[in-house]
Amino acid sequence: MKRWTSFLAGLAILAVATLVRLPALTAGLPYMSYIDEGHVLHHVAYLLGHHTWEPDTYAYPTLPFYLVAGAALAWSPVYAHVHGEPFLDDLSPTPPEYYDILEPPDLIVIGRLVTLAFSLGVVLLTGLLVHRLAGPAAGLFAAWLAALVPALVMRSAIVNINPMVVFFVVAALYFAEKAREGGHPRRDAALAGAMSGFAGATKYPAGLVCLSVALAIVLAQAATWPEKIRRLFLAGAAAIAALLLAMPALALRTANVINSLREMDSVYGLQEMGSYWDQAIHRAEWDLPVTHPEVGITFLILTAAGLVLSLRNHRWAPAVAGWLLFAATTALLVAPYKFRAFRNVLALIPLACALVALLYAWARDRFPRWRLMDLAAVVLPVILFAPGLYDYDSFQLAIVDSREQAIHWLRPRLRPNDRMLFQRELAFLPSRIDTLPAKVQNRVWDNARDRIIEHKDHYLVMGDLRRPDGKPRIPGFLRAWILANYEVAAHFGATGTSTIKGSFRGNAQSIYILRRVPRPDLEAARKAVEDKEEEAGTEDPGGG
Repeated sequence: MKRWTSFLAGLAILAVATLVRLPALTAGLPYMSYIDEGHVLHHVAYLLGHHTWEPDTYAYPTLPFYLVAGAALAWSPVYAHVHGEPFLDDLSPTPPEYYDILEPPDLIVIGRLVTLAFSLGVVLLTGLLVHRLAGPAAGLFAAWLAALVPALVMRSAIVNINPMVVFFVVAALYFAEKAREGGHPRRDAALAGAMSGFAGATKYPAGLVCLSVALAIVLAQAATWPEKIRRLFLAGAAAIAALLLAMPALALRTANVINSLREMDSVYGLQEMGSYWDQAIHRAEWDLPVTHPEVGITFLILTAAGLVLSLRNHRWAPAVAGWLLFAATTALLVAPYKFRAFRNVLALIPLACALVALLYAWARDRFPRWRLMDLAAVVLPVILFAPGLYDYDSFQLAIVDSREQAIHWLRPRLRPNDRMLFQRELAFLPSRIDTLPAKVQNRVWDNARDRIIEHKDHYLVMGDLRRPDGKPRIPGFLRAWILANYEVAAHFGATGTSTIKGSFRGNAQSIYILRRVPRPDLEAARKAVEDKEEEAGTEDPGGG
């Protein structure tokens, strides 16, 4: 009966974990909603489009690209059945003209689903790890914390490598603990090593978890030293095999990988941004849309208390020592860099959840009749994390890309013979433009300027273009001329658009839909613009 109760409680925790993560799954579609999604998906599109195992970069390990690409290939027969054409035929060109151009949108959803699956796996593994150390109640509490802690939730259904990293790290520690005191130590040592290899093939620094695996094997009390050496050999061989399987370039393109690592090292060394402490207790990482902390000060205090208590417990201390070793080596690795993004230490958060759960297990055993503690274990994470989760989920549910708003506004108002011009820098998806019943031109500003002055188009779709220095790209006098000859029919979004092709445009670009105003004196108006350009030049240094 207790086993079934624990099983059902675990299912309920996974259900809640899924619900709080789902709002981000469709946010911003058919466009990306997070700045780093393209850092994974464009490399995936390259693999698929070029039919190759070699990505276009080794700055990041390849396993995340392979996993998403494999999921996309598995989905491709369904896509072909639904859309009537192969998935690969609809892929956008790589490299993309603009960072935001990624098609088909199914690729974004596939990437997010893969991330979500690993995120839920983290919740499950955190619970299993603590269940092994302290029993089912503590395991459920650890899973409950991992299900709700904002640091994990906010990265769980957007395309990024971090939930995958955390999954393999926790899996390595789980099998390491089984190898230390389990019934099949050699098998579990090999599995722990394999998970370490996969962790390193997902994010290079995560491979440090192999040190914790080795420590767990060395601390196995029931094993002789010859047996420990055999297990270490099995773990090491499995780690190397998994690493090479997930990233064959380490053996085949070693020089390229090393050069890419040096480039990333210089990038991280030059950028100065963020504070781990501030992100932990004040405001989450700057690229996340919340004003709440990643974990909060109360959670950190409970983690510290759990750490002290666990190191004093002879049953828990060996496992916690391995966690502490991984945390310390990770901290030593990231500390010298001035670029301090909380995602760099995200793999430590499930271990923090585990320490808080061990603190709960200790208190529960010490005060067995104080059942209010179980109620507190249910309620406390909700109290601590609900405000941040509410803000995050509300934001994700409200995301509608301004480009998509513009398309929806235009479609019922256009006629087949209408002519319209899109500003190419806004990075509208070509497939979305093709849904419009009109004669469409999609041009960059330099090629669109003359056409606008000729007053040929019934509609213009333009934005607030910004040069790299932040000043307006369109001269002020020409803006005035456009507004005198086209009326603003609709406006969506609020932010300016960078003219840098590789920059993320976001979902709230300021987009104006301008409708042509009849001008009988068009030639005189055009002559006035030309005279003004001769006086001021085509660039307006003062903005506009």
